[in-house]
Parts: sequence; C-alpha cells; structure tokens
Amino acid sequence: MPVFDTFDDDLDDLAERCADPDSGIRRVAMMALAEAVGPEARVLLLKGLADDDATVRAAAAKALDEHDGPDVVEGLINALEDAEAEVRRIAADTLAEKKEPACGPLLIARAAHADPFVQAAALRALRELVLPDALAAALKALRSPVPEVRREGLGVVGYLKAEAALPALMATAGDPDASVRRATMAALVFLRPGGPGVATLIAGLQDENWQVREEAAVSAGKIRLPEAVEALIARMDDPVWQVRTKAANALGRIKAPDAVAVLGRALGSEISNLRKEAAAALGEIADPRALPALEADYDDPDPDVRKLVRWAIGRCLGT
Repeated sequence: MPVFDTFDDDLDDLAERCADPDSGIRRVAMMALAEAVGPEARVLLLKGLADDDATVRAAAAKALDEHDGPDVVEGLINALEDAEAEVRRIAADTLAEKKEPACGPLLIARAAHADPFVQAAALRALRELVLPDALAAALKALRSPVPEVRREGLGVVGYLKAEAALPALMATAGDPDASVRRATMAALVFLRPGGPGVATLIAGLQDENWQVREEAAVSAGKIRLPEAVEALIARMDDPVWQVRTKAANALGRIKAPDAVAVLGRALGSEISNLRKEAAAALGEIADPRALPALEADYDDPDPDVRKLVRWAIGRCLGT
C-alpha cells in the first residue's frame, strides 16, 4: 500500500512525520508538503533542507518548487552547497523556477562564489529576473575557466539585451566550447540590422558545430537580419536537417525573395518539418514565383504541410 494512504495529509500530522526517526517517512512527508499551503508548510520544508538524510533534503528541495518567498529562495541558495550532488542539482533546478527580484542581491553575490556549480546555478536563477545589476556578474562569468559558468553568464546577458556586453559576446563567439558558442548566438538576439556584431552572428552560421549554426539561424530570424540572407540560403544545403529547418524559418521571417528557389526545392524533402517550414516561409514571402513548387506539393502526405502549402498558395495569389 502506498505510504500516502496510511495517513491524512494535514499539517499537524505532517509535522509529526517530519520529525519521525524513519527517514523514509520524513521523505514522504516532504513530498506531501508540496501540496500544502501557508507559511507552516514552508517552514517545515525549509527545516527539511537541513535534515541529516540526503533523500529527505532532496525531497524538500523539490517540494519547494510549489512555494514562494524570499526565505524559500535563500534556503535553496544555501542548499546549493549541500554535501550531496543530487540535493545540489535539485536545489538548482527548483531555484531556476523562482522569479523573486528581491532576492537578486543574494543571487548576484553567489554568482561570485568559489564553487563553479554555485556560480552557474545562481546565474541560471538570475536569467529571467532581468536585473541590470546582474550584468557585471554575468560579464565576469564570461571569463571563468569553467564552460558551464560562461554559458550561464551568457544566458543572463541574453535576457538583459545589453549592448555594453557586445565586445564580450564577440569574444565568446570564438570560445573553444561549442555550448558556449551556441549560447553566444542566442545572446546576440538583441543585435540591430546594420549594427555592430552582425558579422559575428553571420559567422556563427558557418560554425563547425551544427547546434551553433542552428542557434545562429534562430537569432538571425528573430532579428529579421537581411545581411544574413546569403548565409542562410547556403545553410539550406546544411548536412543537418535541423539547421536547414531553422534556416527556412529565418528566411521566411526576413521575407527574403532571393530564397524562393531554395525554399521551393525544400518542399521535396523527405523531412516533413522542413517541408512545413519551407511552405510557411514561402507564404510569408508571398512571391508568385513560388507557385509551381507549392502546387507540386498541393497533396503533401502530411496534413500540416498541406494546410501550409494551400495557405502559401493563397498568399502568393494575393487572396
């Protein structure tokens, strides 16, 4: 019989079970507290973060995902230094879901911690807070010898969209770690057509790592970067279909008439996702020159592609 069926999940009962000598019972109590509300439940979970059993601490860190408040964030920040790797990982994952701007100073301070794991987790939690005060810590992180720290620092920079970070981003675009280069391409999404840094993003479309090329294509599309059209057309012959798909999407966002021919050829791909993006892009471009390729794919076997092909035909006909 499941342990949950052996007791009522009221706070008084749970409080007793949080102090039970059996760590298994304490762990299940932590799990049940995720469904409880109010400060009493939160206090019990925060005490659980200091339990002498790692499985209980891990359960408490996970259950705190359902609770908010500065004390929760502070408790999770302290749990980043737990002796057990699994507790630290869960605390980092839970902390990343919190969006408590008032806790920004605590996180910024931890971003300078001696432990790279704590640094990276703090930066990850700072990302969506979009605090200008976090920029200095993020830029410092870009000089870390640890790729994970550099990558999480780039996440903060990307959300802040700070032009002051551009020189640092142009440097990390050549980072030896592919995941850092990929994060750089994502962070460059604040660029303006014709502005500085455009060449760096276009160069990312030729990176040796396909995920970097893919991310560069995504950013070029979000910016609607006309300077990237030639490089994106070249990526329509990329050996990796995911890159071709993102390139097609970007060409549609940019509404690049020069891409009509290559997008038309992509309608003959065996990969339905690529055909879908190609059809959508041709509809965005709305150039009548695309009609022969679209009409040839009128009865595409994929219903989503058929729908987009017919929409694109209407667009090209101006109807």
